[in-house]
Amino acid sequence: MICYLQFNWKHRVLRDGAILVAILFLVGCVSLTLPSPTAPPKGGGGEFRVALAVEPLGLNPDLRTDDAAFVVSQSIYNKLVTLDADYRVIPDLAETWEASDDGLTYRFNLAKNVKWHDGKPFTSADVKWTFEALAQGGRAQDTAGRVAKIETPDAATVVVRLKETWSPFIPTLGWYGTFILPQHLFEGSDWERNTVNDKPVGTGPFKFIEWVKGDHITLEANRDFFRRGPFLDKVIYRFPKDSAAAAEQLLKGEMDYSYARPAVERIPELQQAPGLQVKTFPHPARYYVGFNLRRKPFDDLRVRQAINMAINRSALVDRAMLGYGAPGLGFYTPAIPWVYNPQAHVPAFDAAGAEKLLDEAGVKRGADGTRLKLTLVTFTVSPFKEIAQALPEQLRSVGIEANVVVLTTTDWNKCVFQDYDFDLALADGSHGPDPEQLNFRFGSKGGYQFMGYSSAEFDAATAAGARQMKLQDRAKAYFRAQEILARDLPIAPLAENVQFIVYRDGVTGLPQVEGRGLVTFQDFSLVRVKK
Repeated sequence: MICYLQFNWKHRVLRDGAILVAILFLVGCVSLTLPSPTAPPKGGGGEFRVALAVEPLGLNPDLRTDDAAFVVSQSIYNKLVTLDADYRVIPDLAETWEASDDGLTYRFNLAKNVKWHDGKPFTSADVKWTFEALAQGGRAQDTAGRVAKIETPDAATVVVRLKETWSPFIPTLGWYGTFILPQHLFEGSDWERNTVNDKPVGTGPFKFIEWVKGDHITLEANRDFFRRGPFLDKVIYRFPKDSAAAAEQLLKGEMDYSYARPAVERIPELQQAPGLQVKTFPHPARYYVGFNLRRKPFDDLRVRQAINMAINRSALVDRAMLGYGAPGLGFYTPAIPWVYNPQAHVPAFDAAGAEKLLDEAGVKRGADGTRLKLTLVTFTVSPFKEIAQALPEQLRSVGIEANVVVLTTTDWNKCVFQDYDFDLALADGSHGPDPEQLNFRFGSKGGYQFMGYSSAEFDAATAAGARQMKLQDRAKAYFRAQEILARDLPIAPLAENVQFIVYRDGVTGLPQVEGRGLVTFQDFSLVRVKK
């Protein structure tokens, strides 16, 4: 039997409290269950006001990449397994699970007495329907498409048979787009247009009450929740117009907690403000710019090499992020050290060498000293704006003028993923919990591969890594994948990220602070608020 041991973290503190985290993902045999819950009264813990960076596009978290919906959905829905604040795999709707030695068959034992928010019982049929729907489309289509068959021998048991061994299966189930949806409300409908997407019904600790577009989403305690909690009466998610507005609301006592990352220049102020707590946490995410390889001259490797060489990443982190982070030198997050290849790295900072390469590529300086004018698209939130201010200054030193276009998340997605109307696109995102994220971000058919990059050699390397069950064999394959990225340079890595949370005194039970190993990292079922 092969089971998945939880992640272990090793922390390394950077300047001003920024943290990089080392994740070790092991394959072993282990029984995973939540601690025995006590049964305190549901609700009674007050109202919790949360600031989101942006408003969700919808509240079906399985449809598309939608970070805001993902945050809210952690309180409404559940998955078979989930990840805690340390990215460890922990139980959710599945209390325990096990895998066959060949990694082809997984048996999940579901929690008992789970109800949908409308009172209908949750059963294994909901799991089967969800995965069959996901296989037809949605954020986790690739994951669901790897399933050959799902069996439901009884209401509390699910047996999943994969088409072929795929070692990222369990950690991927705990990640994006795998929330279990109610079959009785979706079956027979177009799930993209079903009204449940805006008025969700889940099994989670909080029930949906209302969504006032442009202002807030309100949830209330689910008093039939199958685990401990929730203690809160309500959770209210608001959408400040920007991170500055979120910071002001925290300072004025109008918010209790913020997912909206504060602008870097406000962090010292928030750290010193009475009544506020500011903490940094491990986050295996990175900032990078992707080249539009469909356009000239970015189809020329020499141009991509030159732009990488023109970037002083240490200075960028100092200028745009006030040192909260680290230079991005490789092609996977070093926060997952067993699979990070330190030898596969960007060219060293060398402005003179960059100019020589541009000359060789025929991108020469004009009469005004400009070699190339390009468009850099970015987001409205911090620190994207700050990075997008500092990066053009560095590129200008080698004769490249970058016109920065700041977009909302919706407009950025349309510009980059639909219209391909960009030269460089500033992006970020988690590269965990498994190195399968390399395929997702760089594979020829990867769901977040917007650069137009296609390499059969790279695809073969990541496919080999996903077929292996032994850690050392997986690492060897993914090391090779990073070497290919370092050679081809479809992106310019910029900086390693850290997560900030800001909350008011009197808030207890936050998953990042007190809920490790108990709840998912955006689940507020253990939170209480003392005003």
